[in-house]
Amino acid sequence: MKNTCFYLCPHCHNLIISTDEGLVSCCGERLIAQPAKKAEPEEALSVEIIEDSYYISSDHPMTKDNYIAFLALLTGDSLFLRKLYPEWNLQRRIPKFAHGRLLWYSKQTGLLYQLI
Repeated sequence: MKNTCFYLCPHCHNLIISTDEGLVSCCGERLIAQPAKKAEPEEALSVEIIEDSYYISSDHPMTKDNYIAFLALLTGDSLFLRKLYPEWNLQRRIPKFAHGRLLWYSKQTGLLYQLI
């Protein structure tokens, strides 16, 4: 799972996930795996543990031009994905599996992650 690649189509905003690099295309265009970079402290999302879930929130503006498209929790043997939409607040609960990488993507900052 540590080799998981995220491909995002710039035209239709399709999200394609692969457990390793591959030749992926969408809308007639070859897609390149998005490189994940570690989020700086000011970019990091707020993560709280509530009962058996992670409560994830952020004050990200979530406008149509710049919104977080998805949240993903990637652990050693699983991937949990939550799709997000513009003009919705970023306040989501996801199941607490184990420690791992919390990943998210926005057009402005690209694919970011933080360890939880």
